[in-house]
Amino acid sequence: MAERTCAARPLLNRQRSVCPTCLRQLRWWQLLPLIGVLIQRGRCWDCHHPINLRSSYVELLCGTLALTSFPQPNLALLCGYAVLFFNSLTDTLQFTVYPITLLPPALLGLMGGFPFPDMPLVILGGLLLGLFLLARYSAKFGMGDVDVLLMLSCLAPPVTVITSLTLAAFAALVTFSLDRRSARRLPFVPFMTWGFVLCTQFGN
Repeated sequence: MAERTCAARPLLNRQRSVCPTCLRQLRWWQLLPLIGVLIQRGRCWDCHHPINLRSSYVELLCGTLALTSFPQPNLALLCGYAVLFFNSLTDTLQFTVYPITLLPPALLGLMGGFPFPDMPLVILGGLLLGLFLLARYSAKFGMGDVDVLLMLSCLAPPVTVITSLTLAAFAALVTFSLDRRSARRLPFVPFMTWGFVLCTQFGN
């Protein structure tokens, strides 16, 4: 879905996806999550070109998170994970975040109850305001990153969000330092996603 969006292709289309190399339409079994790639042994069935495994990794991670949420799944959190993965891909491919996709998990999170005002919430509010001003008046931080952080604030306690943001900033800094092409721009949503997943899955 993220790749279709970035390529300006319609999301709802009767025609199935095609191989980006040979442009042959994929068969129904090739679209089965994980199974299709395994049957093809990681290569296109027709042209034998290696398949980009990015989607398979996302499918595997989403399935794992869904399984670990049982027997009491948190619908808001699962929806948030899916939206985070989607925007991580769009941010990686074209530095774009789609704010409209952030609304459903945010609303689901708020339906679970508004956070009680405390010091971590005040700190988080200050961070949001500071990052908003940074995104508004400079190019160091994107407004889409602020939107994602606001969604996370609706899904998890302030301490969890602050910790995940700290992990994301540290990971981004390390990546930026180790990357020889240090002048290039880094997408930050993927780092926020991994930080949030780690904190919500292993923080307790």
